[in-house]
Amino acid sequence: MWNRNFNLLLAANFFLYTAVYMLFPVLHRWMVGEGGYTNLQAGGTIAIFGASLYIFGPFNNYLVDTFKRKAVCTRSILLLALVGLIYPYFSGIGTIVALRVLQGALFGVALMSMGSTLVIDVTPSHCRNRANLTFTWSGVLGMLCGIWGGYSLGNFLSFQYELYLFVILCIVPILLVSMVKVCFRAPLDLPLLSLDRFLLFRTLLPGLNMMVVPFILGVVFSTTFDSFFYICIMAGFVVFLLLDRLFRSQADGRFLNAVGLVLMGMALVMLYLSDGRDSLWGAGFLLGLGMGLSLLQFLRMMIYLPLHCERGTGYHTYQLLWETGVMVGVLLGQYVANSMKRQYLLALLVCMVGLLVYQGGIHGYFVRRMRNR
Repeated sequence: MWNRNFNLLLAANFFLYTAVYMLFPVLHRWMVGEGGYTNLQAGGTIAIFGASLYIFGPFNNYLVDTFKRKAVCTRSILLLALVGLIYPYFSGIGTIVALRVLQGALFGVALMSMGSTLVIDVTPSHCRNRANLTFTWSGVLGMLCGIWGGYSLGNFLSFQYELYLFVILCIVPILLVSMVKVCFRAPLDLPLLSLDRFLLFRTLLPGLNMMVVPFILGVVFSTTFDSFFYICIMAGFVVFLLLDRLFRSQADGRFLNAVGLVLMGMALVMLYLSDGRDSLWGAGFLLGLGMGLSLLQFLRMMIYLPLHCERGTGYHTYQLLWETGVMVGVLLGQYVANSMKRQYLLALLVCMVGLLVYQGGIHGYFVRRMRNR
């Protein structure tokens, strides 16, 4: 699995997620500070990115089997970067929304062509489940680094220079993907529209339950601004990665998911009750550790449930639902946020409901489906 091509794609995924998620706090700060918009207006404008990921979805299969897959990936990232340079010249909310929609649609194509296509192309068939898990972890680390960078760099860089950094971070995955060697595939006579490499209904129920995890992160991203807090989340997630093999080989899936969501719930309680940075940092560590534990079980379901020919579609379904969950969390977090920290109570409620739904129905659904394969 650990061949040159796969390692290049891992690094590309990390830098792509870092670039995209760095832009969230950067745009929010610019819209509120210079544009005069409210936090809710800025959060809603940024969150529309999540819905835009679905725009090109019905064309995904046609795109990667009609055109060169590397070209589809690199050109979508290049356009994503170039669109980012336009923001300083248009401060009207309608234009900003249009740019976010375009960036979301392009990011959706980049995710599909890289994670659901190129990674599978360069990985031996018996290693693809493990490859999908590892590829996901690189994206999660990139996401956390991007959020941390977006909140930290505002103290040192102007908005214009932050956008230049965003473009540089996008150029890195373009170069890395360009170095990947993929076997030539003759174009197929495919229909223009299809659900292949877009949505797999077989994994939709566990995927909707999985959205609890990114929803909680979205609420936190939009309302917690301490940069060291995000370093603590990364530390908790790194500890999970160091123990990942132990969790995968010895822990029961139902127990694993329960522990992960309970740890995330404990982190939310600490955020709600916190009155100092010490408890904030502890909450960050628990959030990172719990996120890894819970996501591991959800990912296993979404990777194992697809049939052999559905692997790419199943993984892209996860990618879409993950990003949607983050954006819904950003929007609702901003909507309910106040001095009483209601956003953390909302996230805690969603966390507990997600835990009950998983234990009461989703785990059994997964077991039955696997037996009937």
